[in-house]
Amino acid sequence: MSARRIAREIAVIILPQLPKDKGKLDKVDFDQLLSKSVQMLTDHAKQCLSDANAEIMKTRNAVGEIELEHPDNKFQTTEIASVTMTTQQLREQLAQLEQAVQLISEALDIPEMALASDQSATDFLCAHCNKTSHSMLKRPHAEEIRHFVIRLVEEFFDKREQIDDFLSKLKTKWRFDRMVSIDRDILRLALTEAFYMNDIPVNVAISEAVELAHRFADDRAAKFINGILSDVAPGARQFRSTGEFPDPLREPEPEVADESRVH
Repeated sequence: MSARRIAREIAVIILPQLPKDKGKLDKVDFDQLLSKSVQMLTDHAKQCLSDANAEIMKTRNAVGEIELEHPDNKFQTTEIASVTMTTQQLREQLAQLEQAVQLISEALDIPEMALASDQSATDFLCAHCNKTSHSMLKRPHAEEIRHFVIRLVEEFFDKREQIDDFLSKLKTKWRFDRMVSIDRDILRLALTEAFYMNDIPVNVAISEAVELAHRFADDRAAKFINGILSDVAPGARQFRSTGEFPDPLREPEPEVADESRVH
């Protein structure tokens, strides 16, 4: 996972914890917030692994039930024989295993060590004496993560009024002030990058925001965010070249809002 993607995840986590007044940002202990974010991501990884284990156990138990209930094992009291499974039964168990693999993959994506420390443990094998020595090396991207988090957050707070005004005027199926907070923050940070951080391509800002939505929200939110940002992208490119803010008005999407994601 790239340093900037890690930074974006942290920015989404810490944004609700920051003061609304930009003038108070200099009093914020960013290192402490980064540490809390690491802990939250680590806890999420542990939960993913726990859920993956539960899915694997469900698959194991289901296969055991299939064997026990099979006619060939009806009168067995000691050794249970293996049985033939139907393709439907196999598909059901594979689906559960796929879910477990996805959870494990998500857990492995949590960069605990990359975030928790700017050092990593490394073993060196001496070619002369054949002994292994233990050493700590500086992680080159740890400071890059911290720098990008602070840059992104400060840029947002500097342009917050324009960004929130722009988002509030978008004609979407969800009103800006009724969006789930994390969806709103993902959009805010994406527009910050798309409009004001010229070293980041607009399409990268959009794709990274969609990845954040997949990670922290759900597929419906990701689709919604992708739709908004895809429509906004031409205006962001225009703003970069001319300095003129685009008209944020657009037609509402036909899909009916999911009330479970509105508060």
